[in-house]
Amino acid sequence: MSKTTTPALKNETYLPKGEAPLEIKDENKLHTFKRVARPLRHVRYVPTKQLVFYSKNKAPQFTYDIKFKTPIKSNQIVVQVKAVGLNPVDLKIINSYVSNFNAERGIGREYAGVITHVGADHASNWKEGDEVCGLFFHPNGYGTLSSSVLIDPSVDALVKKPKDISMESAGSWLYTFGSAYQILNSVKNLNQASSVLIVGGSSSVGLMVIQLLKVYYKVENIAAIVSGSAIKLVESHGATVAINYKINNDLPHVLELLTKTGVYKDYDQDGKPIDNTVFRAGKFDLIVDCVGGYNVLGKVNKYLKYPNEGGKYITTVGDVKSNYHKDIYNQWNSAYVNTRAMFGGTFGFGVNYTKFEFDRKPDNTWLQLGAELLGNGEITNVIDTIYNWKDFKVAASKLQAGHAHGKIVLQVDDF
Repeated sequence: MSKTTTPALKNETYLPKGEAPLEIKDENKLHTFKRVARPLRHVRYVPTKQLVFYSKNKAPQFTYDIKFKTPIKSNQIVVQVKAVGLNPVDLKIINSYVSNFNAERGIGREYAGVITHVGADHASNWKEGDEVCGLFFHPNGYGTLSSSVLIDPSVDALVKKPKDISMESAGSWLYTFGSAYQILNSVKNLNQASSVLIVGGSSSVGLMVIQLLKVYYKVENIAAIVSGSAIKLVESHGATVAINYKINNDLPHVLELLTKTGVYKDYDQDGKPIDNTVFRAGKFDLIVDCVGGYNVLGKVNKYLKYPNEGGKYITTVGDVKSNYHKDIYNQWNSAYVNTRAMFGGTFGFGVNYTKFEFDRKPDNTWLQLGAELLGNGEITNVIDTIYNWKDFKVAASKLQAGHAHGKIVLQVDDF
């Protein structure tokens, strides 16, 4: 029986056949060679830069860790963000997080930008390059202060950007117009003969309410309570009478006099009283309160019609005046507010009191109407100040102060 032997391993070197390349000695020829780029590899993610926060105790910061996987799902769309409207709800959401051990959360709930990716389900309605604006309300998730947002149009309201308006204007009208439309749409028999009071007429929602009353509902009797610096602003957008609350400390008395006589005592630049008699006398059909507090509400039956006469009081903030340093998202309701809302108009007396909450679900009725009115120039989105998103702290402070006349807008840098 023969013995099997294992072959020994040998190291062998195989040199290529042929002559070795010659060295290029001509310096002129060396300069003719160019580096060839490596072929592009498939990008599996959409990278983003986002402004996020962890709690109210820590300043927001930028992160580059959030990416959108590609290809995106068939029901999704990616929008490159250009501008974002800052709203009180953004500050309230931040105030809701008091622990320092939260995961990152986004800031911003509305935006304008350009579509960069379209899922198969939306290919017939949207395409890359479309300029759009929309809502993206996810309090416990990401926000719109991001280089890109990943949306689902069945959940997140989306509409084409109105023509001939800036990205800054397009990115900040949806919250205010949507709120104004839903408030007024809830009131029956609102027409040219109606009489309406807006408390906080120079707020972003107040200004939009005034414009819709004037342009869409053709209301002629519109009173607005504002500071002296905002009188010309609200009058230029449709208010019949602007009441300076800083001069008129006893607002209930002023409102009672106005509705009884049609006269509002105003003052010229020298402090001399002047009579404003352009207002039609009669109790208000509707009061829209964008400020809060009990000052106007306390004696409301003296100048607002009773419920059985069609009078209605709608508040966006509740009884307590807004304090954006402390207010928490979804917690402005009190037992008294809820009781008044439920029973205030019982048997036709008291006050028909409504606590308004904005419905952010996609609704083409107000989305298309708003885009059309803005695009035609029939209404304007009044902007107070525009900041770069790096200046979020300054922008938030401006909003917290409560003296902005219109929207605070943040520009988002390309990434």
